[in-house]
Amino acid sequence: MKYFAFAIGLFAICTIAVAQENDMLQTELEEEYYQRLNASPDKSRIYIFFNNEPCPNCPQAIEMIEEAYNQNYLNNYELFLINYDEDANSGFIEEYNLTNPLEVVMVDIENATPIGFQKIEGLQNMINNPEAFNQFFTTQVNGYLQN
Repeated sequence: MKYFAFAIGLFAICTIAVAQENDMLQTELEEEYYQRLNASPDKSRIYIFFNNEPCPNCPQAIEMIEEAYNQNYLNNYELFLINYDEDANSGFIEEYNLTNPLEVVMVDIENATPIGFQKIEGLQNMINNPEAFNQFFTTQVNGYLQN
C-alpha cells in the first residue's frame, strides 16, 4: 500500500512537472516568434488567423481588417497575420481554440504578460457592408482592448 501511495504521489509530481515544462516551452516558442517579428512585448495584439480551407470571403475580410487596423490602431496594438495550419504555428490552434478558416483573436497584454484573449468571429460574413464591418470590428477592439 505504501508503494502504491508513493507511486501515485510520484505520478502527480511528474504530471505537474511536465505541464509546467510544456507551458514554459510554449512561452519560449511564442517569445522567439515575436522576437523574429520585432514585436513589442508591451503592446496588446490582434491576430488574424487563417488556414488552408477554402474561404471565398476571407481575403477581402483580411484586407478590411488590415485597413481598419491601419486607420484606428496602428500605434496602439500589434497586428499579426498567421497561417495556423503551418507546423510552426500549430500551437496557436489549441491555445485559442482555432477551428474556422478565419479567426481574429485579440490578446490583452499588461506588463509584457498576456492576461486574456477574446475572439471576433464572423467577419468574413460581413464584407458586403464595409461600414457595418468597420463599426463591428472597431467596437469589438475598443470594447476589449481599451478597457
